[in-house]
Amino acid sequence: MIVTANQFPNRKNQLRRHLRSVANALPILRIVEKPSCEQGISVFVRARNEKDWVDISLKSIKHIADEVVVVDNGSTDGTYEKLLEIQDANPNLVRLWSRPDLDICSLSTFALKQTKFRWVFRWDADMVAHTSGEYNIANLRDRLLKLDPRRYFVIYLRHVNLAGDLLHQDSREMVHIEEYIYTFSEKVRYVHPGRFEAVKFPKYYRPLFWYEPYSFHVNVKPARRMLLRHFWEDWMELKDYRRYPRLEDYVKERMEEEFETKSWEEAQEICFQKVCKDYVPYNPDLFGPYPDLLKPHLESPKYSLKYKDGKIVGRDES
Repeated sequence: MIVTANQFPNRKNQLRRHLRSVANALPILRIVEKPSCEQGISVFVRARNEKDWVDISLKSIKHIADEVVVVDNGSTDGTYEKLLEIQDANPNLVRLWSRPDLDICSLSTFALKQTKFRWVFRWDADMVAHTSGEYNIANLRDRLLKLDPRRYFVIYLRHVNLAGDLLHQDSREMVHIEEYIYTFSEKVRYVHPGRFEAVKFPKYYRPLFWYEPYSFHVNVKPARRMLLRHFWEDWMELKDYRRYPRLEDYVKERMEEEFETKSWEEAQEICFQKVCKDYVPYNPDLFGPYPDLLKPHLESPKYSLKYKDGKIVGRDES
């Protein structure tokens, strides 16, 4: 049986949601402007160094999207070249930009401004949706387009996380929930309040929580990417871009402090040993089958965790 997360809001959250539900009627009462964009779904994707997964990621959302807006943020691993191929193969669906100069909030804002349909779906280039079965991403499209077009919504989705390789998860975050879909408005904005990027909505947006597992977040990266991700939140929170203009600049200093080495290769190995302690085998009884597009990668995996005496001791990376 597939587990669907339940929410147990406290009274403060219940009151907040009640007020938002009341405010959600303001467009109908003509107190605020109704959504005006053409009915449809714009998927926007921010990509950087996701060559392993970007192809199947974009293939998996073709049946939900009226357009796919992709902004590459300075990939150096061949992702941008792969995106050019995808755009050439899907000229009526995919639109591509290269903006290596933008920080994460500016990148999201830029991508948002390129969309043209009523629904905006923020999608990551390492997420893969179901394209068949009960949680086919096409079912999500039908569900979205049935919502009242006169109102504003923000929809929290749940993604199943994979980590290390396709057969494991990080026990600390087996699923991830964020506000991935919302009605377009010029008043929506991306901000950087602390360790993460956030998106701010007017009070008349009604939150909906759809926790069916439509997609997987394939957080399976090369060792260098894992090292960078280990320090990414600290770098985001620090916001000292004059001293550390790039994440790599920050990691270069921090890895010597935390891992006592100046060698990127050694730091990558130490970092992996640290984070893999929390990895557990993926359990399909809890989260269901893999998306169809991931199955060929399961048969010929690029990444495979190695065990010794029942413990993860490393990873093969072809």
